[in-house]
Amino acid sequence: MLGMLTLALALVFIFMAYQRRLLRQQREHQQKESEHQQELLRANFMSQEKERNRIGKDLHDEVGVMLTTAKLYVNHLSTQMEEGQFYQVKDKAVNLMSETMNSMRRISQDLRPVVLERLGLENAIGNLVEQVQGSGALSISFSAAIKEDLSQEFQLNWYRIIQELINNTVKHAQATHISIQLQSKAERLVLVYEDNGIGLTNSPDLNQGLGFRNLKSRLSLMEGTLEWLEREKGGLALKISSKHKP
Repeated sequence: MLGMLTLALALVFIFMAYQRRLLRQQREHQQKESEHQQELLRANFMSQEKERNRIGKDLHDEVGVMLTTAKLYVNHLSTQMEEGQFYQVKDKAVNLMSETMNSMRRISQDLRPVVLERLGLENAIGNLVEQVQGSGALSISFSAAIKEDLSQEFQLNWYRIIQELINNTVKHAQATHISIQLQSKAERLVLVYEDNGIGLTNSPDLNQGLGFRNLKSRLSLMEGTLEWLEREKGGLALKISSKHKP
């Protein structure tokens, strides 16, 4: 009986120790998850602040200067001026106003691409691909088969994710070709992105960069996942997927 009691007590102690260990692991996991969410939130806030600073700089450097110059031309106009000089100054002011409108249009398009609202995600990415290929620096193969209707928020998130990946390849990978495949599979939208660069985009430094943290923040909002894939000839290969709707 004493031996059985000792064995029972030992089992109880082992079970209690096991339970304490499980609780400790759960707390550690919850803490890590909370820290990860905080990091994503910080990246999101930093992204917003960076975008505000960029817009402010664009408005100050481009629009502000052109409007100030146009104002000088308008103030310089006078009925006492010779007719030829009057129309010359007026034309300069009008041309500056037109350039200002073009700059404002470009800045607003950077905030939300017009082609995305008018033609949808697939055509917006196609337009982005054409712009990058127009530089002649690299070639891009792009295919898409999107069956579901995506919300405006999801379309913008996906557009920014692909834009960030292309930007990362152009800046760091020294690649000559990019492959982008975006298609609906079951209830998810799946992206397979590859380039034939030197693989710098897969380095820890770039993984911790603001652009990549912003990408992860967008994925978190869409309940998305990211998976690094193997490439036989090096370079970058990854798979991103999310639900079609939140």
